[in-house]
Amino acid sequence: MYYGDLTCIRAVEPSNLDEVLKYWNDLNFRRLLGPPIPWSRRYLETWLEKRITADPWKDKMIELAITDKQSGKFLGFVHLEDIKRPHSRAEFGISIHNPDNLSKGYGTDATRVMLWVGFNILGLNSIYLDTMEDNERSIRTYEKVGFQRVGILRETEFIDGSFKGLLVMDILRDEFEKANPTFRVKMKP
Repeated sequence: MYYGDLTCIRAVEPSNLDEVLKYWNDLNFRRLLGPPIPWSRRYLETWLEKRITADPWKDKMIELAITDKQSGKFLGFVHLEDIKRPHSRAEFGISIHNPDNLSKGYGTDATRVMLWVGFNILGLNSIYLDTMEDNERSIRTYEKVGFQRVGILRETEFIDGSFKGLLVMDILRDEFEKANPTFRVKMKP
């Protein structure tokens, strides 16, 4: 387990399924993750099982659960995927599920922790992401931890009846260290 200031990042467990199902099919939540198409419990079980058993090098991904550091309450997921070992890069993603937990610093803290894991445990040099170009809350979080805007993939996502662009952002290991000079991950609370 990895502890930030507000969050604990730990392995995903099958017991997280019921908590995930509470918000996973919410239209406002899903539209930020791709096509807002509902997932069945069975489909989500299969999806979750794949992530629980993933090996970062063989499967090129690592999915971890975000929990509140104090209460242990499940908050969402954070992952690195498309891990390219020879190039030392990966794609970052995060989701805080319950809207009541937004704008409380959990996303920023979990992002910092996962970037630290990517750079210090997995040995990555570059981590990138894409987000809807109008996802201002997420963009503020990403910029706060040091991500930089790279460009826009224009009209690539069909959401709510119209095409929207994806903002591509990235961060290098040394940029993360400069942007977060006092941040340290703890292995115990």
